[in-house]
Amino acid sequence: MGQITEHHTEPTRSLQLIIAFLAIVVIGISYLTSSASFRPSSPALTRGISQDSLPQRSGTSRVQGKAPAKIYIEHADLLSYDASLMPGVQKLKGNIILKHGNATMTCDSAYLNEEAQTFEAFGEVHMVQADTVNMYSRYLFYDGVTKLARLRHNVHLANKTTDLYTDSLDYDRIADIAYYFEGGSVSDAKNTLTSDYGQFLPATNDAEFRYNVKLVGEKTTLTTEHLFYNTHTQIGSYEGETLIESDSGQIISQRGVYDVGKDIGILLDRSSVFSGSKTLTGDSIYYDGGAKFGEAFGRMELEDTAQRAILFGDYGFFDDKRNYAFATSRAYAEDYSQKDTLYVSADTLELISVPIRDRIKLDSLLSDTTSGKKPDTLQRYLRGYHHVRIFRRDAQAIADSMSYISSDSILSLYGHPYMWSEARQLSGDTTFFYFRYGKLDYVDVLGNTLAVEHIDSVDYYNQMRGDKLRAYVADSTLRQINVDGNVETILYMKEEKSNDYTGMNRMTSSTMYVTLDSGIVKKSSWKGPVSGKLYPLSMASSAELNRLKEFVWASDRRPMSKEAVIYGMDSLSQTKTLPPPLSDLRKFSGAQAALTAYAPFDRATEQDSLRADSIQKARKPLTETEYRARYQYVLQPKKEEDPTSPPPLINTSWVYKAFSNKEDQDSSSTSSSIGILERKN
Repeated sequence: MGQITEHHTEPTRSLQLIIAFLAIVVIGISYLTSSASFRPSSPALTRGISQDSLPQRSGTSRVQGKAPAKIYIEHADLLSYDASLMPGVQKLKGNIILKHGNATMTCDSAYLNEEAQTFEAFGEVHMVQADTVNMYSRYLFYDGVTKLARLRHNVHLANKTTDLYTDSLDYDRIADIAYYFEGGSVSDAKNTLTSDYGQFLPATNDAEFRYNVKLVGEKTTLTTEHLFYNTHTQIGSYEGETLIESDSGQIISQRGVYDVGKDIGILLDRSSVFSGSKTLTGDSIYYDGGAKFGEAFGRMELEDTAQRAILFGDYGFFDDKRNYAFATSRAYAEDYSQKDTLYVSADTLELISVPIRDRIKLDSLLSDTTSGKKPDTLQRYLRGYHHVRIFRRDAQAIADSMSYISSDSILSLYGHPYMWSEARQLSGDTTFFYFRYGKLDYVDVLGNTLAVEHIDSVDYYNQMRGDKLRAYVADSTLRQINVDGNVETILYMKEEKSNDYTGMNRMTSSTMYVTLDSGIVKKSSWKGPVSGKLYPLSMASSAELNRLKEFVWASDRRPMSKEAVIYGMDSLSQTKTLPPPLSDLRKFSGAQAALTAYAPFDRATEQDSLRADSIQKARKPLTETEYRARYQYVLQPKKEEDPTSPPPLINTSWVYKAFSNKEDQDSSSTSSSIGILERKN
């Protein structure tokens, strides 16, 4: 019996070992054929990523809706499993290829969790989304249910036009959004953009950036706090304090849209554009850096530091290439180039600059080195149209329109202007102010001229009228007045000792000269047929005697302060005009105004060009035959030509004309010996 038992015991033990081995093999084969899953290495990840830590979207719930697609292993060199260390997690090594929908992920090693449908990848990680978006990193965590990929360390995302670099990137496959939050950069073909936070939509190339945002392009640098940007169109929308620097200048803005490629912007919320010596500020601005022009709407300010002037208005426009500026709707200008600031207002103001065409004047400017600065070779025009008001502490004026030419230093007022200085008033059809070395030299008043001086606090007015008037000024003080043509005057006589007025003198003549000292008439003289009469004050109280027919004392229209110019107020009205709505400013076009303003100058340039072409054509080289035919009476005759042929009849008497006396010689600019014009100093 003992032998039989031993014999049966050995086969039984062998059978048990074989059965146990087969069971292990079956379990292993069964596990190998199961769906792949990801198992994180850390204890927290071993239990699976908490759903509270991931964004929840409709259709991605693990309980509700259709079951999501599973992650599949396409290739791995080595697969291992240790249930005691990481239950339900496989470890993959070498040339790993994982697929989930239209996404493919490759890496050097990975953990997969079947139940959680997640995996963790290491090494050279590469994720491809729909063959259009490539992502690279050293680490990747992927959730197959939420389709959220978290890439870390040396992350690079690329599509056809854009490259994104960061150290921490989350990519949402459902929303097709990639975003970083610890600093990163996005680059297209021409620009690189960096920020603390950014998100990018590869399908549309739209991006959003926040905090310390900086875009660096070929010609433009943009710094802001919040930027929406499309890497394909290169158009960005920004919010917050923004600085834009380019070859055309600088922009400071709070909100707006900017085309980096074309250097064109729509600037909102009180922005400023700096271009050369000019600064344009407005509630909203359209600016074209390439064309170098800008349009401003609402509280426009255009300052030119080179000319020391500021232009204001509800609407403004400037063209830096043409050196043109335009302002309208409550437009006014401040000129602070002199000791006293000059304030000018009008319905419309224009600043026009064109090259100086006068060769003599240009040569004089270029040869002047006394200032030590580069000479200004532009002739500048300041024009005002309708309801012109001018204020300076020593003089004020109103007119229908005005023009100022810098190179000639002439200020012209049109449309029956009035000018006031202290207690004096000048009026006429047209007034010209001539300046020398920045100071007023003299004034011409033409047509229906009237000069009125209010005497002290009494109702007495010295009055002069004529066809034209010239007033000479020295050190901002009136020194002399000349009146010509149909002169009529009313002057009050004063007793020198008592300073009391004793009578009124009313005169008529063809010409009158008045000399003043410290504003007081010291001498007056009349020429031509003179008639007049002296009236005692008791007989000169009626307006028929003490007022000229054309007498007007328009003190109520006199702008008495800069506010009267800026806000359009006078002594009778203290109300300020309200600004128009921005929608009403659409009717203005600075570009059209610039074309209209420059049309005369363009025509003059074209005529000069045609004239130069005709001169050049007339001076084309002549053939020898043409040359001798034209200059046959000057050149030495050839041997074959007849030297005895008579010359043409030419009057040469002017060459030998003698002056009758020395006075004629002194007053002439022609030499008595050769008859060639000589330039005199």
